Amino acid sequence: MTSKRVALVTGCSDGGIGFYVCQKLAERDFVVYATSRSLSSTEGLQHPNIKRLELDVRNDTQVSSVVSTVIAESGQIDLLINNAGVISAGPLVEWTAEQAKDVYDTNVFSIIRVCGAVVPHMAKRKTGTIVNMGSVVGEIPTPWTGIYDSSKAAVRSLTDTLFMECKPLNIRVMLAAPGTIKSKLADKQDDFELVSGSLYTSFFHNIRQRMEASRDNKTMSTDVFAGKLVAQALKPHPPRYFSIGGYVSTYRLLSWLPRGFGLWMFWRMFSQPRK
Repeated sequence: MTSKRVALVTGCSDGGIGFYVCQKLAERDFVVYATSRSLSSTEGLQHPNIKRLELDVRNDTQVSSVVSTVIAESGQIDLLINNAGVISAGPLVEWTAEQAKDVYDTNVFSIIRVCGAVVPHMAKRKTGTIVNMGSVVGEIPTPWTGIYDSSKAAVRSLTDTLFMECKPLNIRVMLAAPGTIKSKLADKQDDFELVSGSLYTSFFHNIRQRMEASRDNKTMSTDVFAGKLVAQALKPHPPRYFSIGGYVSTYRLLSWLPRGFGLWMFWRMFSQPRK
């Protein structure tokens, strides 16, 4: 057991948002349980307050086991950050349903799994904070990332519901919706190719352009984003919705305009022929 506050963070691979969030929390004297599919991916987390655990958020048994371990060792979970996620690109009609399910399993269903295991422990103590990682593309989608964007729209809806349903339990719920952030997630799409005989061969450069959007000069550093996220999450009354990063101001403006305008603008942005 510990007298310190305890955090459980998913998706903590080196260099990503979860990695830096763990460091920020450890610096604030939290006991931090940093999880990832493989321990080797979190070797950079060496702060004495950080404990590394293996967790595949797609696996019910592993989720239950990790939460039980945290409770057995530390007696509580004060902060849960559902950060695990995968990015995906490609024309919507060229995805199979099984491929889409894999994305949703990590980005959406994992939140249901982990919250289902953690909330009862928070409810016993009548305290706790949950942060779910969404995205601005969950508000208005862009072409070429439809599966990912729709998964983040689902995260927003789930988080709004959780916000309401956790009120009687005195558990605070926050949605983090970053704009473009320098994250290693985008690196995993560098070998993207269209399917053989694709209907969208002439748009391949546009798809690459969309995938590179998180690397332009408007992108916020992962370290800075993590620091601001932690500061908001640890407030006595965290905001229900928190959004910073590249292009956030654009999304804020578009939210006040007819939705069709935003869809037209993003299509125009990511459909221009190569010069």
